[in-house]
Amino acid sequence: MAKFIITDLEDKPEGKVARVTIDNQRKLNTLNSVIVAELNETLTQLDKDKDIAVLILTGAGNKSFIGGADISEMAGLTPDTARTFITNLHHVCHKVRYFHAPVIARVNGLSLGGGMEIAAACDMIVAGKSVQFAMPEVRVGIPSVIDAALLPRILGVNLARDLVLTGRSLSATEAKEVGFVQRLVEDDKLDDETNKVITEILEGGRNAMAIQKQLCNDWENNPLRDGIQLGIEAFSHAYECDEPRQMMEKFLNRPR
Repeated sequence: MAKFIITDLEDKPEGKVARVTIDNQRKLNTLNSVIVAELNETLTQLDKDKDIAVLILTGAGNKSFIGGADISEMAGLTPDTARTFITNLHHVCHKVRYFHAPVIARVNGLSLGGGMEIAAACDMIVAGKSVQFAMPEVRVGIPSVIDAALLPRILGVNLARDLVLTGRSLSATEAKEVGFVQRLVEDDKLDDETNKVITEILEGGRNAMAIQKQLCNDWENNPLRDGIQLGIEAFSHAYECDEPRQMMEKFLNRPR
C-alpha cells in the first residue's frame, strides 16, 4: 500500500525535531480516508515520543499545503459515512492541538478547507507570500465544520463568517494582518524561517514548553479566573523537576 505520510526525525542536543509531510501531490495533498487514518496513526505514535521537542507539519511540493478533503470520496458519502469521515479528520486536528510539543505549520501553496483547519490547530503558522487560504466547502454543498470553530476566535466573528459563507480566498498577506499567520516570508525563504522558529523554540526548556502548551490550551478552554488559577498550579508544577534551577543558573552565570 502506498504511504502518503513522510516522517523525518532529526536529533539535536535540545531534543528531536519531527517533520511530517503529507505527500499526495497528484491531488494537491488532499485528504482521503486512507491518508487521514495514516496521519492519525503517525501523530499518535509521535506523541508517545516525549523526546520530540517540536513538530513541523507541511505538504509535499510547492503547490499545496493541504488542498482540503478529497471531493471524489466525499461525493459518495452517506450520512453515516460522512459522520465517520469528518470525525476522523477532527481527530487529526485534536491531536495537533494537544500534541505534547509545539507544532509549526509550514504552509506552502494552497491551504483549503480541512487544510486551513489543521493549520489553525497548529501553535504557529509560517507561510510563504503566495499562499492562499480558503474555506470553500459551501461551494460543493457542505458546511465548514469541526475545527473551523477555531476561526472566529482567531480571525474574529465577521471575517470567519465571510470566509465560510462565501468560500473566497484569503491571501497570505491578509492572513498575516488578521493574526492567522504568525511568520510571513518570501516563498524561497520558507525553510529558513521555519528553521529560525525551530531554533527559537529549542531555546526554551523542554518541560516548561510542555507545560506552557498545556496551559495555552487551558486558557482557551476555561474562564479567565480558572485560567489564572491553572497558571499558578502550572508554575508550581514546573519546579517538580530540576529544569528551572539548571536554566536559571546558566542564565545567571552567562558571560557578561
